Amino acid sequence: MAPSSTITVRPLTTSAEMRAGVEAYRAAFALSATDPAVSPRLLAALQRNAGSVLGAFAGDELVGFTYGFLGSDSGNFYHYSQVAAVLPDWQGRGVGRTLKLSQRDYVLSTGVTVMRWAFDPVRTRNAHFNLDVLGATGRWFTRDLYGVEDIGRDQGMRTDRLIVEWDLLGPPVRDVPPPQHTGWGETRQQNGDLLLGVPRDWEALVGRDRTAAFHLRDDLATEMTRLIGEGYTAISCQTCDPYTAVYRFRAGRHREAGGDR
Repeated sequence: MAPSSTITVRPLTTSAEMRAGVEAYRAAFALSATDPAVSPRLLAALQRNAGSVLGAFAGDELVGFTYGFLGSDSGNFYHYSQVAAVLPDWQGRGVGRTLKLSQRDYVLSTGVTVMRWAFDPVRTRNAHFNLDVLGATGRWFTRDLYGVEDIGRDQGMRTDRLIVEWDLLGPPVRDVPPPQHTGWGETRQQNGDLLLGVPRDWEALVGRDRTAAFHLRDDLATEMTRLIGEGYTAISCQTCDPYTAVYRFRAGRHREAGGDR
């Protein structure tokens, strides 16, 4: 496969490209052909009405896809990114970063300087990318945003989501110390911050002990609800050993809000 440096990101324009985006979405989130996914017609409407509908291409092959739309919160406008998906064989190769930075450039070209999206906080690889690589901030937590999942890789699981906000004009990198080891679902203090331990590999835990994963999701939801309710925001998620990743929450300004998958 071609290296990520050869990736080109551009708006999807044809019906065939829109359908390819839908198929990339299905592949990234392990949806079957009969599971609901985003409509190509919706993408075409968004493309023509200030939405972002972008594809990452390796040559003629679409290997990543993102779309979003304009949102507002108490008179403040932001771009809400609903989905960012990369084909499984291309994940971990810099495609997601290239796609997200291109979406940032598009949003800035519209005069909007803030982006928001939601992700499942048990996916620590996504958390690290969102918080540490891009520099977004986890400001809100919603328990069971979409109801109990009945499709894809998380069937039967609650759809808890951490909602992040990305200042598109802000500094890209935070200077945070390596986290101390923290047990799964437990919190501890470090340099004035609060750390929360989570499994590094959620799928491995679910495959090994699904009941334990259900209970741990409850524990994590309780702690995140408490921390954000007390005015903390998530600023980092880093690995501390082969089995554990650690969220870093820092006291900061809290705002109410109005969820990528």
